[in-house]
Amino acid sequence: MAEAAAVDAPPKAWRESLAAEFAPRRLVGSLAAALILYLLVCIMTLSIAAMVYAGPLAGLLPQALGGILSGVALLVAVISLLSAWGGTIGTTQDGSGVILALGAAAAAAAMPVVAPEVLAATVSTLLLLATLAFGGLCLLLGSFGLGTLVRYLPMPVIGGFLAGTGWLLVVGGLGVAAQASFGWSMLEADAALRWVPALVLGAAMLIAVQVGRHAALLVAISGLATALFYAVMGLGFDRSASQLADAGWLLGPFPEQLQWHLPLAPKTLAAVDWGVLLAALPTTAPAILIGALALMLSTSALELVVQRDLPTDHELRVQGMANIACATAGGLIGYTAISVTSIGHALARGRRLPGLLAALMLLATALLGAAAIAAVPRFVVGGLLVCIGLALLQEWLLQARAGMARGDYAALLAIFAVIVATNFLWGIAFGLLTATVLFVVNYSRIDVVRHALDGHSARSRVQRGEGQRLLLQQQADRLLVFKLQGFVFFGSASALVDRLGRRLTPHTRFVLLDFAHVSGLDSTALRCFTKLRRRAEQQGAELVLAGLRPQLARPWAQASEGWPMRIFPDLDHAIEWCEECLLVEAAVGNAAPDTATVSLREQLLAVLPDAVAVDALLAHTTRRAIAAGETLLHQGDAPDALFIVETGRLTARLAHGVEQLPLRLESMCAGALIGEIGFVLDRRRSADVVADVDSSVRVLDRATWHRLSAQEPMLARALDSLLLRLLAQRTLRLTDTVDALQR
Repeated sequence: MAEAAAVDAPPKAWRESLAAEFAPRRLVGSLAAALILYLLVCIMTLSIAAMVYAGPLAGLLPQALGGILSGVALLVAVISLLSAWGGTIGTTQDGSGVILALGAAAAAAAMPVVAPEVLAATVSTLLLLATLAFGGLCLLLGSFGLGTLVRYLPMPVIGGFLAGTGWLLVVGGLGVAAQASFGWSMLEADAALRWVPALVLGAAMLIAVQVGRHAALLVAISGLATALFYAVMGLGFDRSASQLADAGWLLGPFPEQLQWHLPLAPKTLAAVDWGVLLAALPTTAPAILIGALALMLSTSALELVVQRDLPTDHELRVQGMANIACATAGGLIGYTAISVTSIGHALARGRRLPGLLAALMLLATALLGAAAIAAVPRFVVGGLLVCIGLALLQEWLLQARAGMARGDYAALLAIFAVIVATNFLWGIAFGLLTATVLFVVNYSRIDVVRHALDGHSARSRVQRGEGQRLLLQQQADRLLVFKLQGFVFFGSASALVDRLGRRLTPHTRFVLLDFAHVSGLDSTALRCFTKLRRRAEQQGAELVLAGLRPQLARPWAQASEGWPMRIFPDLDHAIEWCEECLLVEAAVGNAAPDTATVSLREQLLAVLPDAVAVDALLAHTTRRAIAAGETLLHQGDAPDALFIVETGRLTARLAHGVEQLPLRLESMCAGALIGEIGFVLDRRRSADVVADVDSSVRVLDRATWHRLSAQEPMLARALDSLLLRLLAQRTLRLTDTVDALQR
């Protein structure tokens, strides 16, 4: 059974698959896998616990360890039982643990002389609140479908955070081994004798895991290092285990039975120094953010490990419940561990039982005693932290360089340097500021002008007569059309206005801005457009707006300073209005022919200069009057006739439903053909055709077409030539538009 628990499996199937894991042939493999998982989770938890309870807090580790182990046992159990992927294993996490250690150290530093029970109550409550807050945040993110928020953080910011986490893990690991805070005191001979082996061991662990490509090697190396330590100390220096413990080389001694008490007991809460706790919260709070960030990244990485999509929001809710359960026992922040889960996946292939058995082993350790844990050398625990920290530093300071732009990598290094020089809180603040700057810089590089067109390529969907078409072609450079996109803000608006302003000439009549693909405008952008309007007026041009949605039109109206705006619902109608204005202005000086005064015969002769053919064609058609608003063709009608517009104007439009206005496909004036494509291809009508004004059309039915083809082939060929010429003109207009859009 390769995959015992499928994502989103029904409850009955889920229970049956879990019950099937107790089959004898699977139980032995699950026990072996559980033992390895238990050792990995236990070692990692001990390392982080020792880092949190270091320095002046080291004496509190024995009484805190029972709750930490109980909490991680609950964490592992809940995640293994409820996660979408059955083999998911959670553990106390290093990234958040580093920040929790800083918060605990800040609380301890604020209470240099205080009763041990007050210090213990304050620190344990601080850690509990952080874990509860993290669990609550995960529940909220999952409940509101915000599991993909991590994708909105720039990679340099994520990399800087993780590299800073790696540095703090290395520093914390060395501090655990030396039982001293990181500083000049670490260079003293006695301290160096303790942390140098941890550094060497951490580097050896990293090399071994990268060469062997199996995280289970950490268990083997830890065991070998422990055995070698006792051999050297026992045989070479004649030191007993009790002497080593007294000298601070071991995690212990611990009581035979680890202490555990209800974290939120009234006695504990009464002993808390709430002033110190509140002062330490800002230092501890970043652990929640780092944990949430790392959790969402871990879920994405888990999908690569198990090679299937996982419901991110479901996983967040599960992790939230697991951390709340962990907090109630006194545990630290934890979530899915990719390294441990990868081992579990290789050993158990999605079975839930190994994780549940490992949780039972952790709980037994917490309840029955930790004599074996007390015998673990401190440099082994510190070495594991150093190994994890070095892996993060290698990944984000060395390997990430090859895949990043120079500016992004510089931002990563800057965030890392701030964390090293100050603390994680300042690093996060600087990282968020860097994310904002990166967004502004990168987004401002995106050209907000989607397409820049003129009257040659930007035409309305009104089919005009040959005379008006030629006249508009002569006036094409007087119309500038800019199709905008994205969010127009202060970072791009000024450059946009300067660019548009350079295109303005005294010959320009209209500057048309299409906002159909603009998601928003800020106030600075509006002021910049006001500047563009004034510049256009100075050149004798008029600013025309199209596609403004209501949420964009209101700010425009407020910023217009009483200026009457030309606003159209879409680009097509805006271009049509501009064309009409250009035609009127041109007609005043040139007396250009108007389709209303030019006969259909003259319109057709402008396309097909064959008077005999045109007259014969008109003689075989019948005239039909269409009142304004009357429908000439309905979508889906049979293609039984071809129509030629004689007077007026008709529009082909496509309905999009009851709530949406129909889309105008084309408006046809005198001389235009209607229904020619369906007529020639014998396909049903693809759109409605409605008269805009009182109009008349010439009708050529299919029977007449067939009779002409059979009896008057010369006339039929003339009609074919007319169709080809009109379609060629339309194709040429479309080609010009496509060519302009590609530039």
